[in-house]
Amino acid sequence: MSLADGPSFAWTSVGITLAFALVTLLLRVRLPADRRGRGRGVFALLVAAALLELGTDAAASAGAAGLADVLRLLTLFSFVLGVAGVLAMLIFDIAAPRAHIGIPSILRDLIQVAVVFVIAIAVLRRSGVDLLSLVTTSAVVTAVIGLALQSTIANVFAGLALELDRSLGVGDWIQVGGHVGRIAEVSWRSTEIVTKDGDTVIVPNAQLLNSEVLNFSKPRDLHRMWLRVGFHYRHPPNEVHKVLLHAIRGTPGVLDAPAPDCFPVEFGDSAITYALRYWIADLANDAAIDGDVRARVWYASRRANLEIPFPIRSVVVQAPTAERTVDEEALERRAAVDAIDLFAPFLPAERERLASSLRREHFGRGEQIVRQGDPGTSLYLIRTGEVAIHLAEDGARREIATLGAHDFFGEMSLMTGAPHVATCTAKSDAVCYVVQHAALRPLLAARPEIVEELSAVLTRRAAMLEDHRDGLSAEARDRRAAETRSKLLARIRDFFHLY
Repeated sequence: MSLADGPSFAWTSVGITLAFALVTLLLRVRLPADRRGRGRGVFALLVAAALLELGTDAAASAGAAGLADVLRLLTLFSFVLGVAGVLAMLIFDIAAPRAHIGIPSILRDLIQVAVVFVIAIAVLRRSGVDLLSLVTTSAVVTAVIGLALQSTIANVFAGLALELDRSLGVGDWIQVGGHVGRIAEVSWRSTEIVTKDGDTVIVPNAQLLNSEVLNFSKPRDLHRMWLRVGFHYRHPPNEVHKVLLHAIRGTPGVLDAPAPDCFPVEFGDSAITYALRYWIADLANDAAIDGDVRARVWYASRRANLEIPFPIRSVVVQAPTAERTVDEEALERRAAVDAIDLFAPFLPAERERLASSLRREHFGRGEQIVRQGDPGTSLYLIRTGEVAIHLAEDGARREIATLGAHDFFGEMSLMTGAPHVATCTAKSDAVCYVVQHAALRPLLAARPEIVEELSAVLTRRAAMLEDHRDGLSAEARDRRAAETRSKLLARIRDFFHLY
C-alpha cells in the first residue's frame, strides 16, 4: 500500500479499506451476540487503516517523509490485520458452524496469534527491521522473553492437552478447587467455569491440568444423589425400603431409569441409617431436587408412622388454651364424614363409628397421593389443601378437575377394590382423612340393604369421570349409567362378601 503513485492511489486504498469495514459490519449482524465483539475489533482496525492512509498522504504532501514512513507502516499493519480478522470471521464464525464443524476457541486463538506474529514480522522486514534475527542473536532478549512467557506457554500447552485428550469440554459439569460449575469456554490461557450461583471462576489451564478434577458429565450426563436417613430399630428394613422408594416416585427431576434403590448402611446408637439413592440429569437444579426428595420422605415416613429418632433434650411449655382437645378432633372427623354424600345412607351412629376410624395423613405439594392403575382399598376425604385429578390416555396426561376441602376421591377402590381410575396429586400441602376398607366392612355387613344407595352415588361419580373421556348423547349416558349401576352393585356385594 505505497503512496508512490500519488494521491489517487491513496484514495483507492481508503475505498478498499472502507469496503472491508462495510463487510465487517454486515458480518457482525450474522454473528451470535456473544461473538459480535470480535467484529467490533476488526472494524476498528480497518477504520484506523483508512484514517492512517489519509494521514500518510497528508504527511507526504507536506514533505514530512519520516512521519509518512511511520504512518505507512502502521497503515499496512492495521489493514492486513483487519483483512485477516474478516477472513477469520468468515471461516470460524460463519462457515464452520454451518458445516457443523466445532473448532475449539483455543485453536482459533492460537491460529490468530500465529497469523498476527507472521504479519508483524513481514511488516517489520518490509520496513528494514529483521525482528527474527534480532531475537535469535540476542541471548539476553531471548532469556527475558522466555521467562516472561513461561506461565503463558505452560497454559497454552495445557489448554491444547485438554482439547486433544477430550477429558474436559465446553458444557461439562466439573468440580475443581472446591468449585462446581459448567465449563463455558476453554481459551489459550484459562478455562471459564460458571457456577450454579451464576458466578464465573477463571482457572488457569496449567492448574486445571495439574489438579484433581471431577467431571460429572462423563461418561454420561447422569448423576446419582445420596440421601441418608435414620429410622427406629423397631421398623423392619423391608418396610422402610418400600416406603422410601414409593415416596420419591414421580418427583420432578428424579429419573425412573436407572431405578432408585435403598438399603441400610449403618447400625447407629439410636437408629438404622438407610441410604436412598436416585439418579438425576439436571445437575444445575440438584439442590432443588434434593429438597423435594427430602420433603417427600418426611411426609411419607410420617404417614407410615416411621420414627426418625435422634438424641434430643426438650423443655416443653404448653399453654392450655392452645391445646387441641380430643372433642375438637372428633367433631372435625364427624363433620368430614357428614359432608360426603356417599355416606348419607348411613345412620348417625354408623357415621360416628366410621369417623372414629379415620386416619389423618399429610401430603406435600407435588406428591402423588394415588396413581392411575395402582391397586387400592381406601377413600380420601380432603380436610385442607387442593388435589388435582389427572387422566392418562394414549400417552397424554391431562388435568380434569381440582378438588378442595370436603371433596373426596378413591371411592371406587374403597367400594370395589378396583385399581385407581385417575392419578391424584397434591396441588398444595394437603391433609386428608383416610377411610379404610376394613372400617366399612362391618357396617355394610350389618345393613346390606344400603348397598343399592351407595351404588347409585358411585354411578353418578363414574358418569362425571366418563364425561371427560367422550361426548355421548343424554340417552346413551342414561343407558350406560344403568349398566354401570348394575355392575357396581354386583362388584360391591362381591367385594364385601354380601351374599
